[in-house]
Amino acid sequence: MAVDKKKTEAPKGAESTAYTFVTVCRSDELPEGEVRPLKARGKELAVGRLVGGQLFAVGGRCTHMRAQLGGGTLNGALLECPWHGSQFDVADGCVAKWVQRPAWMKLLFDATMPAFMKRSIATYDVKEENGEVLVAVD
Repeated sequence: MAVDKKKTEAPKGAESTAYTFVTVCRSDELPEGEVRPLKARGKELAVGRLVGGQLFAVGGRCTHMRAQLGGGTLNGALLECPWHGSQFDVADGCVAKWVQRPAWMKLLFDATMPAFMKRSIATYDVKEENGEVLVAVD
């Protein structure tokens, strides 16, 4: 895939100022309400389109047990991990709900896991141009 040579601001929250938008798929491959696993420059991503048309790109692995988030489901702006139901806000990558299933695992993690262990996922700038979806990566 072609690489756009224009530089952009770093992914949300990062400090570097030199990232390049990379084409990850065609626009028509991302219907509303869906997410899919994609790669850009070796980084695993979960890229999707919210109902209403807004695109998002986040880190491709759950911070709990590294499940592929591109295989998860969207509930509004929350991306749910397919393995244990952790939910992440696609706008900022923050944990909305930590492990939800099975019930015994939810109880165990709620009782024993400190909050700082419930890590967010990375978020990336994303745009749509000429029928392609582009994500800012280093």
